[in-house]
Amino acid sequence: MDSGFLEIDPGLDPEAAALDWLIGKAALADADVAHAETLKQGSSRALLIILNQMGVLSDDALAEAYAKVTGLGISAGPFVPPSEPAHSLNPEFLRDTQALLLGENGPLAVVNPLDERLLRGIEFALGTLPELTIIRAGDWARAFVRFYPSEPLLITNATDEDDAFAVEIADQERDAPIVRQVAAWLGEAADFGASDVHFDARRSSLDVRYRIDGVLQAVAREPKAVSASVVSRIKVIADLDLGERNRSQDGRATIVVRGRRLDVRVSIIPTIDGESAVVRLLDRPENLLSLEGLGFSGEVASALEAVCNRRHGMFVVAGPTGSGKTTTLYSCLERLKGRGLKILSVEDPVEYHFDHVSQVQISEKAGRDFAGALRSFLRHDPDVILVGEIRDSETAQVAVQASLSGHLVLATLHAIDTARVRTRLVDMGVEPFKLDACLVASMAQRLVRLLCTNCRMPAPVTEDQARLFETHGLTAPDSIWRADGCPACRNEGYRGRTALAEFAHQGAQPDRTQTLMAQGLQLVEHGETSLAEIVGLGEA
Repeated sequence: MDSGFLEIDPGLDPEAAALDWLIGKAALADADVAHAETLKQGSSRALLIILNQMGVLSDDALAEAYAKVTGLGISAGPFVPPSEPAHSLNPEFLRDTQALLLGENGPLAVVNPLDERLLRGIEFALGTLPELTIIRAGDWARAFVRFYPSEPLLITNATDEDDAFAVEIADQERDAPIVRQVAAWLGEAADFGASDVHFDARRSSLDVRYRIDGVLQAVAREPKAVSASVVSRIKVIADLDLGERNRSQDGRATIVVRGRRLDVRVSIIPTIDGESAVVRLLDRPENLLSLEGLGFSGEVASALEAVCNRRHGMFVVAGPTGSGKTTTLYSCLERLKGRGLKILSVEDPVEYHFDHVSQVQISEKAGRDFAGALRSFLRHDPDVILVGEIRDSETAQVAVQASLSGHLVLATLHAIDTARVRTRLVDMGVEPFKLDACLVASMAQRLVRLLCTNCRMPAPVTEDQARLFETHGLTAPDSIWRADGCPACRNEGYRGRTALAEFAHQGAQPDRTQTLMAQGLQLVEHGETSLAEIVGLGEA
């Protein structure tokens, strides 16, 4: 590379050096690199960028690798736009090259500082090359949509023949305003790590909201006139009936967001103000977190590993809707891959598809319910059975019977804590002696938001707060952290979530691990979350 851009040893291939460094850190698998090399054929994108867009190379690892070979720093924000955003720079060029000019006179924040096309283009447009800094890919995407709201981040097409089934979100229709706007919303939501995108029909508007870290955040309020067109575009994506406007519809599809494949689940319902839609964004199974990456304590992670190694019995994960129960069980299924087991699941709905699992979708129309599916499973020679949710007495009793007959049964249940798992199952008609024989463990789980480390603020501990710590056997700290808000966290004060789990081992009176509230208070003490965030865990 021309030394006028960066001071790099001319005898060094910096891209290869960065790749070798990542492989040496075990941040990449050989199979992923081989797949990326296939995708790179005929592409101008760097190999590391492709790996990042595949979802196998994290934003942090990518930035760290480029920093290692260039000596550049990594910008943590806040990211301030220039007073004149255009600044002689084409937004489309910046979008394609993943770059942004920050502040009044730079620096130039780049995802890939080795992109010669980017550097020469910037130098040509400005007459000089500004100081460079590295920006994480996710931070760049979030900043770009703030800097250039009229330049949507389009969802790109599949990049190889294996992705031919993927919905072409940005296709030959990309110039159509509605198509472009829906693509921009879905792309932005994926960049923000949103789990759902809500399109809510109101009397005089269409409200667009993202669910980020479990909280709905308003994004846009569009004129009522575009509501029907937006919902129609979503129906096209999910292959739903465009002419049906008087009944609910559900569908699914696969989209590709800058090389990262996502399964989406679409729900359409008619309201008095028109049709409303919710698009759930689901990582594909290969992108699911491992048991180690879910955020559980070492004790809980070891206990989950022990459950996966069992050949029979029942394991129940409890918690309210949206607490991550299904994700935990899916991670268990991933751990069971390659063990030569027959794995069956019955779910409503099936959120993730697994190649090594035979999955059954509940269908009232077809007369297929949880209990009926479980009874048929017992004639299908299974080793492991996943029950998406124990909802009624019949399902509970068939699940217990399956575990007693030599199968490992993984199930979810709506309950506050582990102590109430047993109570709820007994209330559903399961005999206590059968539970004693089959219930090997239960776990209650919650998700709590993590404080944004860029803007969290210290606050003194009040007397009432100190008593809360003492009630749970902890010594109150002198101060704790609270949420504030900054551009990096969209002024929410929180970025990301972690899991809390209470694990109860086998026995009629299980010996419970540390309670959810006690774990939450420890996170507060360490400055990872706020007291306001964990108070809602309160034990009844």
